[in-house]
Amino acid sequence: MSHTRRLVIAAALVATACGAPSIEVQPVDTSPTDGGAVQFDIREISAENRDCGEENGRCARVRVVYPETTGGSTEAVRENIDLFIGHDLVSRMRGFVSEDVGNGIGDTEGLAAAFLAQHRAFIAEFPESAAEWSIDIEAKIIFNTPEVTTIDIAEFAYTGGAHPNSRRRLVSFDVATGQHLGVEDLTTDIDTITAMVERQLRIDRGLGADADLEAAGFWFPDEGFTLPDNLGITSDGVVFHWDAYEIAPYSMGPTDVIVPAGELAEFIDRKYW
Repeated sequence: MSHTRRLVIAAALVATACGAPSIEVQPVDTSPTDGGAVQFDIREISAENRDCGEENGRCARVRVVYPETTGGSTEAVRENIDLFIGHDLVSRMRGFVSEDVGNGIGDTEGLAAAFLAQHRAFIAEFPESAAEWSIDIEAKIIFNTPEVTTIDIAEFAYTGGAHPNSRRRLVSFDVATGQHLGVEDLTTDIDTITAMVERQLRIDRGLGADADLEAAGFWFPDEGFTLPDNLGITSDGVVFHWDAYEIAPYSMGPTDVIVPAGELAEFIDRKYW
């Protein structure tokens, strides 16, 4: 095992306007794994308006934590993983700023600054508003072996409205090829896996085999239960995830279904556990 690297990097966006943000990027220690597994450092970007600490300050904050590859596998695989994570973070951040501004910014730090500037502009236009805005995105490694790396990207944000919103994305990579693994890469029998996931969902929600999913509050297309594209390999098995509003109302929350690895053994093409 190679030695753990400790990096401390600080970068600031220097601004003259009152309430402009400062942004620090600080990689955090993480221990490399054995064998051919991909190795990572964890980086954090944090930003807030300078009036966040003031009494009755109208605050906006951004926190983004993500892994960056440092070794293991091959350079091409590491580059593929880093590009995927970087694209995902930028895409998410662009969703929180106006399109004309966001499309011209290609990095997370710049989008964080744009988000805080947008909040300041909102408060200037609506000074009576006490709205506090926040974005918290954390991408973490939840499974990492010489065969597969799984990243869990969780987003929690509030920019006004009735309630905060959250999203979660799971993505697994084949460490040998850098390929993003979908269900079709794991099994030759998608119909059987679909039935297994539906059965587990019913068990998790206390529904009988013949219970009407629509009557239980779920939304599925006319053809019936379908798998999500959002899934990841973990030590326990494969996790299938739907965000709130995807197949059920916000009040029912997100939906996770785990199919144990042991139950999948005879249906998968390759063994990742």
